[in-house]
Amino acid sequence: MRRLAPCALMLILALTACGGDSDEATDKPADSRPDSQPETGVEDDNMAAARTAAEDFLEALRTGDGEVGCALIDEEAHASVTLTTMNTQAATMEEECEPAFPTYAEGFVGADVAKIGGIEMGTDTRGETPIATVELVYSDEVEGDTADDLLFWLMDDGEWRIRTVPFGGPTG
Repeated sequence: MRRLAPCALMLILALTACGGDSDEATDKPADSRPDSQPETGVEDDNMAAARTAAEDFLEALRTGDGEVGCALIDEEAHASVTLTTMNTQAATMEEECEPAFPTYAEGFVGADVAKIGGIEMGTDTRGETPIATVELVYSDEVEGDTADDLLFWLMDDGEWRIRTVPFGGPTG
């Protein structure tokens, strides 16, 4: 009988060691993924916020709303908008983004038929600042040069803004 107990114990250990745990999949958290992949919830939130900013920017272009348009452009890039009002004959231009924005918007070819296509999420070269590349698609044929995309950066204040202003300005 003494020999039977160790053999039985060995058999039990062998069977439990070889068998898989049927609850193994439930031991991991539902959102478990390798460290190299971002959390889907955060990326989805960022993508949704970038989409909203892009939609707001397109609407500001359509309506010439300088307050909204300039709020969605990083302050350092406001000069690109003011340059669109340059009057070479009078050697003057607007110095503020908001009053210059309607002139900029008039020259943004295709804004009236532009829609948001896909959004690709990435980061700056250091991997620190989220960047959303928002593809623009045009529902009708457009004459002239159009922007392919808008680049929105997640700024320190948590807002998405354009840091490189796509071309616009007076046409003709």
